[in-house]
Amino acid sequence: MDEALFLSGLLAAGIRLAAPIALAAIGETLSERAGVINVGIEGIMLVGAFVAVLFAVQSGNPWIGLACAVLAGVAMGALHAYFVVRLKVEQIVTGIAVLFLGLGLSGYGYRLTLGEAGTAVKVPGFRELDILGLADIPLVGPILFGQHALVYIAVAAALLMAYLFRATRLGVIIKAVGETPVAADAVGIDVDRVRFLCVMVAGGFAGAGGAYLSTAHLWGFVENMTAGRGFLAIACVVFARWNPMLAVLVALVFGIADAAQIRLQSIFPAVPYQFFVIVPYVVAIVSLAVGSRSSRMPAALGIPFARPR
Repeated sequence: MDEALFLSGLLAAGIRLAAPIALAAIGETLSERAGVINVGIEGIMLVGAFVAVLFAVQSGNPWIGLACAVLAGVAMGALHAYFVVRLKVEQIVTGIAVLFLGLGLSGYGYRLTLGEAGTAVKVPGFRELDILGLADIPLVGPILFGQHALVYIAVAAALLMAYLFRATRLGVIIKAVGETPVAADAVGIDVDRVRFLCVMVAGGFAGAGGAYLSTAHLWGFVENMTAGRGFLAIACVVFARWNPMLAVLVALVFGIADAAQIRLQSIFPAVPYQFFVIVPYVVAIVSLAVGSRSSRMPAALGIPFARPR
């Protein structure tokens, strides 16, 4: 029974820790399916985390903080899209610039606003739900019915995106833009517009992932609090072969690894804690190395589109 309770707690915590990675991975899947990679989602998540805290504190409502974080993510995504889609700047270079911009904006903005007083600020945050009163069911209750609202939103978004790619005309258009943009352009599709919009939406998902960290996980903002989760999201996308549902499942693996390392620190106090902290990132490196061998990326990923003369 003790082992079952341990596993139940591990899975419940793993889901909570996986949620911000999953949200960012869902958005990155959309962007990369359209042919644009954004390695700057870490910076977008940081901006989303800061904006969510700022407006949650000012309004007293975490949902308003979340909405503002999504809008901030969309704006950051639009900035990235402007350079890589309109100006045809190299995508990796622009993504790195977005990463450092987000790191600087979030830290500086926090110091100018909530951090100016030098004291802790009470942040209105999301609490775990108790769906239909089922969260108290032994073992499975906390896993399935006692998560934050954003966890269920992430799962619903992944399902909708999977349906989008599989069964809708819009999904076909997005995939065509990422695979054969010249052919898509030949049938009258505005390749740049589709890519621009997809990158903006992806930025919104990354902003939501950052908001989860600051208003559901920690209830506060700390500089560089994403701690590499944006890069884990990119690893999820590659390992999942650009499938949004699989990306969420891979994010869950990373979340469970993160939850496990926290528990292992208390079980093995003699082992330096740094050894356990690196566990999720080792899992990411191994999965990326293994998954990239058998995966086929969208043919036009990372390649700026130039209309044939």
